[in-house]
Amino acid sequence: MTTNRVYDTRVMRVLLPLVAGAAPAVTFTASPLTVLTLPIAVAVIAVAVRGLPDQERRSLVTLLWLGLAARVITIAALFLSGLPGHSDVSVGGLSGDDAYYFDRAMRARDLMLGFAAGKYDYFVVSDAYGQTSYLRLLTWLQVAFGPTPYGMRVLNALLYVTGAAILFRVARKGFGAVPAKIGLAIILFLPSLFFWSISLLKESMFFLLTALLISSVYRIANNWRSQHLVPLLGLGMVCLWLLGDLRRGGLMLAVAGIALGLAARVILAKPARVLAATVIVVIAIGASASSEAMRSRFVTAVTSAARVQAGHVFTVGHAYKLLDEGFYLNPGEPGGLTFEQSLRFVGRAAASFVLTPLPWEMRSRGELALLPEHMLWYLMLVLAPVGCVAGWKRDPLLTCLLIGYAIPTAAALAVTNGNVGTLLRLRGLVTPQLVWISAIGAVAVLQHLLARGRVHHDRLAFEGPSA
Repeated sequence: MTTNRVYDTRVMRVLLPLVAGAAPAVTFTASPLTVLTLPIAVAVIAVAVRGLPDQERRSLVTLLWLGLAARVITIAALFLSGLPGHSDVSVGGLSGDDAYYFDRAMRARDLMLGFAAGKYDYFVVSDAYGQTSYLRLLTWLQVAFGPTPYGMRVLNALLYVTGAAILFRVARKGFGAVPAKIGLAIILFLPSLFFWSISLLKESMFFLLTALLISSVYRIANNWRSQHLVPLLGLGMVCLWLLGDLRRGGLMLAVAGIALGLAARVILAKPARVLAATVIVVIAIGASASSEAMRSRFVTAVTSAARVQAGHVFTVGHAYKLLDEGFYLNPGEPGGLTFEQSLRFVGRAAASFVLTPLPWEMRSRGELALLPEHMLWYLMLVLAPVGCVAGWKRDPLLTCLLIGYAIPTAAALAVTNGNVGTLLRLRGLVTPQLVWISAIGAVAVLQHLLARGRVHHDRLAFEGPSA
């Protein structure tokens, strides 16, 4: 019996090192990009927690690794579920666009390496639609590491977690540790953002660039005389350029968001400025409404947005309408809008962005699966005004930047979208900014309730229970 135990021990001593060495080798052979991404993740998380108190650093390391590990496990599940058919580039795709992007990158790879190709391959690769820096990165990674759809998902997961860590450090500096950690937890595990962060699409890169831009502007505005001013300016310019390349109108929306946030910080600093700005806005609106030329330009702009919105309505899926019913009788271009109809369109667009879909309007299983998240969206909207007040008391600049950055993007999405699924996806572009504002709002409400509870308890202790 003793001999068998000694033999088993010796066998385990030999097998364990072999397994420990073989596992990374097999993983590297199957997906070299995944193995190369993990050391980068270690460095990113080490930088993210640098300078924090010991207890907070440990909890943050745990939270970030949990967020990344959950994504890697989900990617591994996608890989295992697609084992019988990995020769098909659409296997494991989370959406049609997911499969399209990878298929296009693989066609470009085949052309670059001189593999057999047809005219259709050239047509797909040279199509202007989707020509972004992210697609070029995706293509070059396929060339460097071979077909690597799952390794690219791991890389995108790391890009997303890195962006979340950057915004956490900004929120921690401005709002404090507790709201920042609440916001980070929501950002890491909100279902829709979670799944888009492991897709083969540009969402993770777009989120990372947004986080870098907000962080750069925040640091520059806080300290103009910083020795890092030039690198931060350079980083901000690169982020703006890439945001414009990744998404149509991304540059304009980012610049408008930053400008709006900085302007709000300056104007709201003094009551006299608020009064002056209010008077100017009221006069400008009144003059525009009374000017036939300005009314015509407004109607033209709304008609252009309505044309895009109507295109979404006539696509497959759960559509919603913002124009009067008569404009949707035929899938043609909406025209002949009046000024009053244009105003109704804008009002409905704003309401739809906030409320759509109402819980009883959800149809598909996918929409119903997102019902808990949708309820959280409503809760964040309720907490946002409280968060704006509490955030202004803690850090006016960060509060204005987050709100200001979200408004132009939200406005553009509201007037051009007409599909529920697309809305739920694209609303994720402004959800991160809203999360941090609602997080400090939630902390403010909780502190207020606890303070009232203590006052009530002390009053009872002093006066005694009433008869």
